[in-house]
Amino acid sequence: MAAAGLAAAGLALVAGAFSWGGGLLDSGLLAIELTTLSIALGGVWASMVLGHWYLVTPKLPEAPLVRFSRWLLLGLLLQLGLFVVWIGLGAGPAGSPAFEALVGPWALFVWLRLLVGLVFPLIVSWAAIQTARTRSMESATGLLYINVGTIAAGTILAAGLYFGAGLLV
Repeated sequence: MAAAGLAAAGLALVAGAFSWGGGLLDSGLLAIELTTLSIALGGVWASMVLGHWYLVTPKLPEAPLVRFSRWLLLGLLLQLGLFVVWIGLGAGPAGSPAFEALVGPWALFVWLRLLVGLVFPLIVSWAAIQTARTRSMESATGLLYINVGTIAAGTILAAGLYFGAGLLV
C-alpha cells in the first residue's frame, strides 16, 4: 500500500513538472525542485507528528525521531546545494545570468527563501536532533513545529519564485 502511495505521488510530481515546466530540461529541473520540496515538507510533518507520539508515549526509544530528523536535515542540505547551483547557473525559465537573482528585482524573496526557508530550518533541524538525542522530546517537538512553519514558508517562496519570476531556488 505504501508503494502505491509513493508511486502515485511520484506520478503527480512528474505530471506537474512536465505540464508546467515547458521544455524537457526545464521540466526535469522542475521535477527535481518539486521532489526536494516534497521531501522537506513531508519530512518535517512526519517528524513533527512522530515527536507528538513521544509526548504521549515517553518510553519509546529516541532513535526513530533522531533518524527522521537527520533525514530532514539531509533533505534541507540537498535543497541548499541545489539553491547554490541553480542561482550560480541562473537556472529556470527566466534564464537569468549567474547570481543575478541575489541582487535583481526578486532579490528580497530569493534571500527570504535562502535564510528563512533553508538556513534557519537547517539550524533548527540540527537543534531538534540534539534535543531528541538527550530525550528532551518536548523541546524536539517544539523545534520541529517551528520548522513546519519555516519550511512551509520556504516552499511557498520557492513556488512563487518559479511561477512568478521564472527562478529555480
